[in-house]
Order: sequence, then C-alpha cells, then structure tokens
Amino acid sequence: MQGIAAILLAVFLLSFSDGLVKLIGARFGLGQLVLLRSLVAVGLLGGAMLVFARAEVSMFRHSGWVWARSLCLAAMWLCYYAALPSMSFALAAACYYTTPVWMALMSRLMLGTVISRRRWGAIFLTMAGVILVVDPDPESLSPVLLLPLAAAGFYALSGIITWRKCQQETPGVMALNLNLCLCILSGLGMIGLGILRPEGATGFVMAVWPVLEPADWLLVACLGGLLAIISVAVAMAYRLAPTPVVGMFDTAYLAFAALWGGVLFGAVPAYHEVAGMAVIAAGVVLASGGRVPRRSPHSMVPVLPGGMHRGV
Repeated sequence: MQGIAAILLAVFLLSFSDGLVKLIGARFGLGQLVLLRSLVAVGLLGGAMLVFARAEVSMFRHSGWVWARSLCLAAMWLCYYAALPSMSFALAAACYYTTPVWMALMSRLMLGTVISRRRWGAIFLTMAGVILVVDPDPESLSPVLLLPLAAAGFYALSGIITWRKCQQETPGVMALNLNLCLCILSGLGMIGLGILRPEGATGFVMAVWPVLEPADWLLVACLGGLLAIISVAVAMAYRLAPTPVVGMFDTAYLAFAALWGGVLFGAVPAYHEVAGMAVIAAGVVLASGGRVPRRSPHSMVPVLPGGMHRGV
C-alpha cells in the first residue's frame, strides 16, 4: 500500500508539473525552462544525498552507460515538452503511453526477448487505444504527433540500458546524473540558438532567453522542487512494491492528465479520447499482469515493465 501511494503521488505531481509546463510555456524558452528547473532539482537532490546518503556520492561504476541512459531520458523530456504547446494534454499523454510497445519491440530486436501472447495482446490493445485517442483524420494529423511518439521510443531505449547496464547504480545517483545531463543539453541548445539566431525564431521551442518576471522565477523553483519529489517518490515506489503493481497504478497519469487538462485549460476530453485512454490503461494493466519472475542482479532476461516514470 505504501508503494501504491508513492506511485500515485508521483504521477499526480508529474501530471501537474507537465500541465504547468504547457500552461506557462509561452513565457519561457524550452531550453531556458529545462535548464532552470533541472538546476533547482540538482541542488535539492545533491544536497539531500550529501546529508542523508553520503555513500551514494561516488564515481559511477559504468559512467558511460549512466550518461547514455540520461541522454535518452533527456531527449524524451525535450521531445515531450516540445509537443505540449501544439496539442492537447490528453493527446500528448496518450501518444507517450505507446512506451510499452516500443519497449517490447526493442527488447525483441535488441535482446532477443521472447514476448508472450499476453504481452502481444497488450501491445495491440495499447495501439488501438492510441488510434482511438488520435482519431486519425488525414486533415487533422500533424507531424507534431511524432514528438510524443519519439519521446516514448527514447524512454523505452533508456529502460533497456537501465536494465542491462545500470542495475548496480542507485536511484539517487541516476536521478542526479539525469538532471546534470538536462542542464548540459539545454545549455548547449541555447548557445547553439544564440549563435545561429534562426530568422524569425520565436515561440517556446526556439526562444533563447526571454526576460522573466519574479513570478516566473518562483514557478521555476516550484517545478524543480516537484521534480525532486517525483524522483524520490518513484524510487520509493519501486523499493516498496513489485514492478507490475507499480506499472498498473502508473496508468493513473492518463486520468490525471485529463483532470489537469480540464482544470488548467478548460479542455473536456471527447468521448473517443476517454475511450482511447481507457483502452491504453487496459493494455498497460494486461502487460503488467501475471506472475512476477524472480531474477538476480546479473540476469540477462529483462522483465518488460508496464510503467513509464519520467522522473527517475
């Protein structure tokens, strides 16, 4: 029950944080927002590790793979946030929840993992739910839909790297490394935009450093604090409950995304969006069900998780 409470808190805060990013995006640049938020999270996570877990602050055993994992997650964050200004919150969340499909296919192609009938059924169910949400009318389809789909692919790749190469790393170290990577990439992105200065470059994605009001700095500090809390809550969930259980309750993100879409933007999901999100949730629950296989820290056969936790 404590693990379930932890993951519900994590996805509740994560959906709220993502909703805030969509709400305030026009006042920031993408790189600027990611940089400032991650700097706050680095300060909070680093300080907490120094105070409470000094043993974790050490050299990474597989630093190259930890950085590779962080690069994939950073690409995931940037793709997902770049999509938010151009589509509804519920649609972006539904496209992102194709992650189980990506993870299953990548595991099959890269690791030779055998996918059971249950998981193939979950894959097709998830894809059917996404098609329901997207409601693919040729006139309404947009290339922007590729961004949350790409985010799901990057997350799946990070999951495979974590399973195969980063099992000996602590959640705190990996969360801190992720935020350091986000700081570096967002900083380099802003430098590149500043040097190239694309003609007519405006908007959330292309803006370099809009002038911020005091309220904006307060919002950034809140987002950084939320990210630090989310990281800890997700780590607690995986320590206190089995992965399949955590995965089932992770689908609450879809419901919370619809909730914040209504509260923050007055957007009421259409019937097909509600039906599609329900089908996606059913697919993730199906993928998470069944017996939990026992594994050793050195096992080479991955268990495909149902949850998608962008905070860790």
